Amino acid sequence: MAQPDFLILAPMDGVLDAPMREVLTSVTRYDYCVSEFIRVNDLPVPESVLLKKMPELRTGSRTASGTPVRAQLLGEHEEPLRITAERLVRLGAAGIDLNFGCPAKQVVRSGGGSAVLKDPELLYALTASVREAVPESIPFSAKMRLGFSSPDDAVMLAGKLVSAGIDELTVHGRTRDDEYLPGTVKWEKIREVREAFPEILLNANGDVFDKESAERCCDVTGTSRLMLGRGAVWLPNLPDVIRGGSELPYSEALRLVIRFADAGRRYGIHLFPRIKQFLAYLRLHYEPLKTFFREVCRAESADDALPLIEKEIARAER
Repeated sequence: MAQPDFLILAPMDGVLDAPMREVLTSVTRYDYCVSEFIRVNDLPVPESVLLKKMPELRTGSRTASGTPVRAQLLGEHEEPLRITAERLVRLGAAGIDLNFGCPAKQVVRSGGGSAVLKDPELLYALTASVREAVPESIPFSAKMRLGFSSPDDAVMLAGKLVSAGIDELTVHGRTRDDEYLPGTVKWEKIREVREAFPEILLNANGDVFDKESAERCCDVTGTSRLMLGRGAVWLPNLPDVIRGGSELPYSEALRLVIRFADAGRRYGIHLFPRIKQFLAYLRLHYEPLKTFFREVCRAESADDALPLIEKEIARAER
């Protein structure tokens, strides 16, 4: 079986934000992270907003543990995207990534994310415009799905991005119409991209949740580089497991929720919904959480929930 040798923490909007990146990169090693998408409308994004959206820009574009963070942009207007990329370069971003994969309905309705895949010439123009703003010394990447409706568009769309000057490409093995439906991932279509563009750094994404699926994904796609999304939150030290290590014990996973709450307070996020969200992801891997999660949901605030989590940690360690 092929062995993954490069692992990236995905941009999951509303989930993998700065406090979550801080926590996950503190317990396992990622080669780099990508920020949640920064929405660019018909005007460039001010530097103050960029710093708020990606706080790591204040610390050398790295998490507290030293993991590089690339800034991801999402938009459908050339000039605002280019100028926003220029500002991120001035602020010291470790890389610039373009989002052509988001399947969310409100994003697609506004013409961004995977909606751009319906217009290959716009896909090229947006990417070429941002390429002008990003020096060769800074990684410039893009993330796409296999197509909007047809996975047979993958090689053509990837060709537009490669010809526009990207250094690196991530392909999620679904179309936009597939959303995240079980059984729809098509890793073999990522292999077609690999074979068509052997010169590009290619990251495979989609349905990698454990060591076995990571190795199968590498075998099928022909790349040893993987981007981890949902599985990275289900099992917080998934990279360690993929590399042959042991999974984080249940009690230690719960301790990460406490640490996430501490980080969340520092970053000023709306805490209680995010604590429940983190636990909801963890319960997909840790069986005891399926019962305990219901208890936490009966709490009324983070201040009520955190003592319950501490109590559950103590119970699990007895």
